[in-house]
Amino acid sequence: MALKVFAGALENFLLPFGEKTARGAFRECPVCDWRGHRFRNFLSADEVIRHCICPGCGSFDRHRQLVVGVREELAANPGGAPKVMVGFSLSTAMRFLLEHEGLTRCFRSDIDAADKRFSPDLVMDLRTSSLIGGGVDWVFCSHVLEHIPELEMCVDEILRILKPGGAAWIQVPFEPGRAHSKRIEIDPHRAHAHAWQFAPDFGTLLERPEWTVSEVIAGDSMSRGDLKRYGIDPRERYWLARKSS
Repeated sequence: MALKVFAGALENFLLPFGEKTARGAFRECPVCDWRGHRFRNFLSADEVIRHCICPGCGSFDRHRQLVVGVREELAANPGGAPKVMVGFSLSTAMRFLLEHEGLTRCFRSDIDAADKRFSPDLVMDLRTSSLIGGGVDWVFCSHVLEHIPELEMCVDEILRILKPGGAAWIQVPFEPGRAHSKRIEIDPHRAHAHAWQFAPDFGTLLERPEWTVSEVIAGDSMSRGDLKRYGIDPRERYWLARKSS
């Protein structure tokens, strides 16, 4: 793993030099309109993901997939733009998109105000938020649920705060090769401490009578050309849960 991290770091270091010498632009970011030849690698002590981070805005491929989905939703429903939006640990990329699409501000929430990555407007626990019921048009919850043991409480809370007709955009990571989602003990020694190992059956854990859940897989919803151009793994996906009107 150390060798992979070193190779990935070296590739990131040389990236600006390659951009100066290469001709044409083969990749672009739908978030910030960056254009170039290669996205940056993600590096951590126990994981290397190649060519997934935008050098312009820092978005991951999962952020870029969600951005494309949001724009498609807005284009299909021009009169249904959300008025109140809340993002749990909302990425900078998503906030940038929403605020530059002419939408109302999306309030960022996190459990800890000390984490400057998210600069939360609201500090609260997703399991028992302080938001009134039925007051939010859209909720964004990307790569949060895998860190919280009380998954059922979190899903019920998202459903509670949504307005009738509102939507929740949800993303979680998958464990490679896993067939069924599993609750696990949090490992304090891992760089990304998870309480869950999620599998493709994750959508069934979201099912509630009060909303309908759709799974949007990048490889099924986007062309091969767009996947390559935007640097999105075809296995990336999100779930769009719409609360009954």
